[in-house]
Amino acid sequence: MDLAYRPDLPASSAVIRDELVAALAALSRVLVGLTARSLGSLDIDLTLPQYRTVVVLATHGPQRTIDLARALGVHPSTVTRLCDRLIHRGLIHREHRPPDRRVAWLILTAEGREVVERIIQRRTAALAKLVESAPLDGAEQVVRLLSALVTASGEQPERQWRSVGHT
Repeated sequence: MDLAYRPDLPASSAVIRDELVAALAALSRVLVGLTARSLGSLDIDLTLPQYRTVVVLATHGPQRTIDLARALGVHPSTVTRLCDRLIHRGLIHREHRPPDRRVAWLILTAEGREVVERIIQRRTAALAKLVESAPLDGAEQVVRLLSALVTASGEQPERQWRSVGHT
């Protein structure tokens, strides 16, 4: 998102944009903390980068190392090390497919899908409590804004992800 001064925007729009970015940054801290607590409450030995990896596999299905690295925004060697740990835990496995058996595909296991589902259930319950404790004036506009941000990021909307992505 470009936060530079734009003379074509009224001053109030620039201020609102800055406030929105600040609010979203604070919300991202809340959401990361909530996800970390969800991981911790289930006594699952999984780091946030490992969790993000299994979520990407749950969302997008089997991935080559290079594609998973691109999706995570990291170097392929980082994905290899990360996935070695997840393979050791039984959450993903590597598979070589014809015609190019040199390329390894990373695939979420049934146990990996179960872990993702358990964490999502905890996170969703915590989010529901958070929403219940907040005033909901103008909630429809917030839902539209957040949905637009999800779409702009390339992520799938929650309903679509939960109904299709990881089953």
